[in-house]
Amino acid sequence: MAFGLTVLDYLVILGMLAISAGIGIFFAVKAGRRQSSKDYFLGNQKMGVIPVSFSLAATVMSAVTYLGTPAEIYMHGPRYGLSLICRIHTPLIVAILFVPVFYRLKVTTIYEYLGMRFNNTVRYTVVAIKCLYEFIYMGIVIYTPALALSLAAKISLPFSILSVGLICTFYTSIGGIKAVIWTDVFQALSMVVGAGAMIIAGTAKIGGVAEGWRRAVKGGRGDLMELSPDPTVRFSLWSTVIGGTFAWLYMGASLQGLVQRYNSCRTEREAQIASWLGLIGMAIIEMLAIATGMTAYAYYYDCDPLTSGKMSRSDQIVPYFILDLFQSYRGVPGLMIGGAFCASLSSMSSVLNGIVAAVGQDIVKRMWPNLSDFRYGLTVKALSFAFGLVAIALAFLASVLGDVLKTAISIGGMVCGPVFGIYVLGMFVPRANSEGAMGGLIAGVTIGLVQYIGAQMYPSTREAPPLSVDGCLLDNMTTPAAMYTEVTSPQQSTMYDQLMGNISNQISSEIPATESPTFFAMSYLYLPAVTTTTCVVIGAIISYITSWRNPRNVDPRLLTPIVARYYRNAMNNDYELESYEKYDSVKQRQYPDIKNEV
Repeated sequence: MAFGLTVLDYLVILGMLAISAGIGIFFAVKAGRRQSSKDYFLGNQKMGVIPVSFSLAATVMSAVTYLGTPAEIYMHGPRYGLSLICRIHTPLIVAILFVPVFYRLKVTTIYEYLGMRFNNTVRYTVVAIKCLYEFIYMGIVIYTPALALSLAAKISLPFSILSVGLICTFYTSIGGIKAVIWTDVFQALSMVVGAGAMIIAGTAKIGGVAEGWRRAVKGGRGDLMELSPDPTVRFSLWSTVIGGTFAWLYMGASLQGLVQRYNSCRTEREAQIASWLGLIGMAIIEMLAIATGMTAYAYYYDCDPLTSGKMSRSDQIVPYFILDLFQSYRGVPGLMIGGAFCASLSSMSSVLNGIVAAVGQDIVKRMWPNLSDFRYGLTVKALSFAFGLVAIALAFLASVLGDVLKTAISIGGMVCGPVFGIYVLGMFVPRANSEGAMGGLIAGVTIGLVQYIGAQMYPSTREAPPLSVDGCLLDNMTTPAAMYTEVTSPQQSTMYDQLMGNISNQISSEIPATESPTFFAMSYLYLPAVTTTTCVVIGAIISYITSWRNPRNVDPRLLTPIVARYYRNAMNNDYELESYEKYDSVKQRQYPDIKNEV
């Protein structure tokens, strides 16, 4: 049976996109020519807890979550859901140990912290790495769901790319962080409504939760917990909790888009509450995505559309499932598909605004320090528009350079752990210096690269649980080539494989199958933990070898509160006061926005 969208569905999708654009226009008109850079990037630090919390949840929960997580669960079962355990403690760690540092420094970008704590070499190295990675990420965030929608829902690929890219560029450029946050609220609600509708309707059609679980067990997807310490197990208790903890700490503590939202709150206390609620909100959305994947599997447990040839890629399962469930309800598929567009918008707008903030604060202001606030505002808006067009171009190039971009995304994922490691090093190791930070970054990236190359040479031989077509009618079966001629993926790679660095599904078939060394075949969830730990340990060792930097010479505001309190108590008060007065006189000239109180 062929599925497609009606005119009403397209009107609903366009209406949802128009709402996002309208929010941007509203805040641009409201701010007028008086909009300052602080208002553009931080909302004048007058944003409330609730909208910031919604925005934090929507920022990270992109189309990769809306479309990719259900596909991952559909293919491999629900054990990835164990990662929700780490959502209990990571929000508290971020709120207590990291948020106060960034908020008290009043930084616009997290990279300013690196200049204060280490030096500009470390700062601009990280800026370059992260901006390159995030440009590619924006292209993939636009392209990957657009491709899935074009194949499963027959939505034009150029339409998907241009509609998401141009609308997002428009409202982000003219409205700034306020527009981004309030559109995120709308988009988060759209994602929750879409996922909830799929779960409820799908569960009703299969006969209830009990019947759905029976089908999952019959299909080899009823094992909720794997206690094996084997690091090559894709989803075990240890890989999901350990790897998930580091991955969520990285996102909550060192993503520019998230820290920018913390600092847009009115008070430090509100910033901490918003960070906690936002990370909990991410867990709720991810829980819905996991339930969506299990519901889809139960629905197709004996007639898999991937194996039967109705789909060519596993990450098409959500749009296909939407059209199958709601085809007879005019306008409803458009509302559900609109949730996927909203998911792309929320992630792209956050990354785009973060890149503009980094380039504006770390480059433009450094090159032209006397630029008036009005001219600076025009400059960053122009940069936002230009960077959005670059992201759209990368999304179109992805169809031609898919393998190259997948490799670039995998390598980009390797630097996320080491970058987080630099912040951990700076906030938790008072004796850390710039040599240690650069050495730790290089070591962490090197370890990740070695694991990546080794995984190509020794791909994992573990297989996903089986899929069945025993219940399919012969007339309904076809071949991928018969229905889809644009793109096929014989390895059935998912968005997680592209964005999380699991490159085992991207290996060339010419490489002979051999037993994989444990390090090369380990679950991709461990990679952030390995690279972060490598960066911190090597960075600390190098720092102690190259120079024993006296903690008295480190501004305690650059340390996490617990560490700062310990070292303030351990130091001589007279020396401390004299040292910090000299330190502040230098830092105030470089970073005049820092408050003087300790």
